[in-house]
Amino acid sequence: MRIQPRSVSWLFLSSALLLLLTRVAWAQEDTSPKHQLRSPAAVRGTIGGEAHDSYVIQARKGQALAVRISWQLAGGNHAEFSVSESPDFSNSAPVGFGKQSDGGRRWSGLIPKDSSYYIYVVAHPEAHYVLRVTLK
Repeated sequence: MRIQPRSVSWLFLSSALLLLLTRVAWAQEDTSPKHQLRSPAAVRGTIGGEAHDSYVIQARKGQALAVRISWQLAGGNHAEFSVSESPDFSNSAPVGFGKQSDGGRRWSGLIPKDSSYYIYVVAHPEAHYVLRVTLK
């Protein structure tokens, strides 16, 4: 069996495209530091723009996780957080359990399984915040 030049071109092109797409996907992986939390925790930070702060806490099934955020009000700024099981902010989705309250400033939920839970903080345009996390 003989390989035609046209087949070699398509093989080369498809291999190069696959390599490029793999490198792009790798480059977009969330490499932000994940600050390990132990309960109870109160962390202070400043965040804004396109950035996010990342925190992770280890929890066991049946524990109650509570998260609360507050920030210094300045010029109509706003801070918020999400709780996720994804270590990658860009692909994260909020967990399917728990409940927000106080206009999104509080969240609490009963942990359904042993896992790492990620808390992502964002703000617009910028906020000096305090994040409080309790696991019982």
